[in-house]
Amino acid sequence: MKRAVALAARCCARLDTVLERSAVTGLLLAYSGGLDSTVLLHLLRDYGQARGLRLQAHHIDHGLQIDSPRWSAHCAEVAAQLAVDFSAERLTSLPPAGASIEDWARQQRYAALLARCDACTALLTAHHQNDQAETVLLHALRGSGPHGLAGVRAHGRYGETRLIRPLLDEARAEFTVYARVHGLTWIEDLSNAEQRFARNRLRGAILPVLEREFPGAAAALAYVARLQGEVVEVLDALADQILGEDETLPLSRLRESALPLRPYLIKRWLARRDAPPPGRAQLAQMLNEMLCARKDGQPATVWRDVAVRRYDDRFFLTAASLPVPTDEVAGWNSPWAPLALHHGELSARFTTGEGADPTLLVSAPLNVRYRQGGERLRVHAGGPRRELKALFQTWRVPPWQRQTWPLLYVGDCLAVVPGQAVAAEFRVVGEQSSVVFSWQARG
Repeated sequence: MKRAVALAARCCARLDTVLERSAVTGLLLAYSGGLDSTVLLHLLRDYGQARGLRLQAHHIDHGLQIDSPRWSAHCAEVAAQLAVDFSAERLTSLPPAGASIEDWARQQRYAALLARCDACTALLTAHHQNDQAETVLLHALRGSGPHGLAGVRAHGRYGETRLIRPLLDEARAEFTVYARVHGLTWIEDLSNAEQRFARNRLRGAILPVLEREFPGAAAALAYVARLQGEVVEVLDALADQILGEDETLPLSRLRESALPLRPYLIKRWLARRDAPPPGRAQLAQMLNEMLCARKDGQPATVWRDVAVRRYDDRFFLTAASLPVPTDEVAGWNSPWAPLALHHGELSARFTTGEGADPTLLVSAPLNVRYRQGGERLRVHAGGPRRELKALFQTWRVPPWQRQTWPLLYVGDCLAVVPGQAVAAEFRVVGEQSSVVFSWQARG
């Protein structure tokens, strides 16, 4: 009994620390029906009642097991016995060919759970110390860096939603004690014994040996994860300080940094842009070929659906496939309203001076076109008409953006390159009312 009471006290204390002064009014538990989530459900029932937080248990059925309907019914029955709101959903999608079933199921599960949460609803999972030890071992064997060795975090955020794992520091043996004290019933997932999954092999064959030869091995591995988590926090803060707020990555910041820090800066920059992490080969290519390429070179590294391209001594994150113009607009009838194009958005604002004369812009049909080659623009009154290609180079517009940069024509006359220049013939003189066009490209 004392061990069960102590487990509940530790769990509640961790939740109080995370939720203190938060806007959270509800808790959503990822409830599988297994021992771990059943114990957490019972703990949260009492915790929520004592603190006035609504609790819902949500069960995800991946449809991968023949017994999954029975599991869902069991979860509903236990939730009813504990007087906890319950919901369930069955996912109908299938993993793509060649994908890891474990990784796919985890991604699908979190997506479904997070769809039910908001800033006022925290998502809770029943990960524990043994899960953490397995994760650290798996990542170590795969050659992961600090983020991988940090394992899963005790708490964090997915967008606005708080994610909390209040049992992460607890040994699973404590759950069996707690469940027996409170007369809880749970499901044993037989798929956990399937040796085709790497995590199951660690759980069933490797960790028991480690625990026998090195008592406390799981706790030690979990402690390694905690230490690595602290290292990651320091490195992330340092990387953020070096990177600043730029959307691109100036290569000078890589060259001025110590060699061991350079790959971390690249990975941190990509992570902040929500890009998939690069593999070792892609990272090596960015650090060697791309970083050391000629200044006028335009190398690229492509993986999955993204690419890092070099231009003007910077790294840019783009889509893997270069854009192709697809949506010219003939006779733009509402030029002052935002115009959504396939590769970005065109917008306008009124100001005084330094813009285009709105009366001249509507003197003939206003059209949106793209580069065909040979376009010229007179930027300064009395100056020469310069090739648009040379102007784009002067403006440091990346080459892959030039073909999809919208050009505004009045009739057949190039009048505005949004965000860059207005033809001298269409620019206001003095402090007259004018319009300035902006272009926000995607990729």
